[in-house]
Amino acid sequence: MSGSAPASKPMLRREFLARRRARPAAERRASGEALALHALSQLALSRGPRVACYLPMAEEPDTRPLIEALRGRGVEVIVPVSDPATRTLDWVVVDDEPISLGAHGIAEPSGIRLGAAALGTCSAAFVPALAVDHAGHRLGRGAGYYDRALAHHAGLTCAIVFADELVPALPHEDHDVTVSLAITPAGIFRPES
Repeated sequence: MSGSAPASKPMLRREFLARRRARPAAERRASGEALALHALSQLALSRGPRVACYLPMAEEPDTRPLIEALRGRGVEVIVPVSDPATRTLDWVVVDDEPISLGAHGIAEPSGIRLGAAALGTCSAAFVPALAVDHAGHRLGRGAGYYDRALAHHAGLTCAIVFADELVPALPHEDHDVTVSLAITPAGIFRPES
């Protein structure tokens, strides 16, 4: 598939989201430990001083074990805070402060906002995706928050998906940012060059 078929993205999003919602909660919870082990085995992904990640939504692979393991190694982890007015991501350091639901029902820490440019200070960024193809094209939820944020990120970009969400090809557009790697509970996938 190429950039000429963006109309199929909404259909694919619905299909992948339906599959995720049907996935047993125990499997989603168990995914977190495996994801953390795979990520921590890669020095380029687990060294700091700062890494970006995200707090998972209910149907997503669990990133909390990864965040805690990185913090345990002394890596500062920042996570996004959505700004619906500007359709951009701001960033907050994960610490022991309370977490509440923010825009779009996404968990967000209550810490000090660092600004959009904070992503540029990260050696790696773990990003959500509904699917990733063999060329590194990422299917997001369609709002473009991550594509806009990642356009200026020079570090490694690693999508987190379930193993059955690695697919041969996805529709994509010129503004879609590709990922360097994808991590699944089954292992690490490096897109074809």
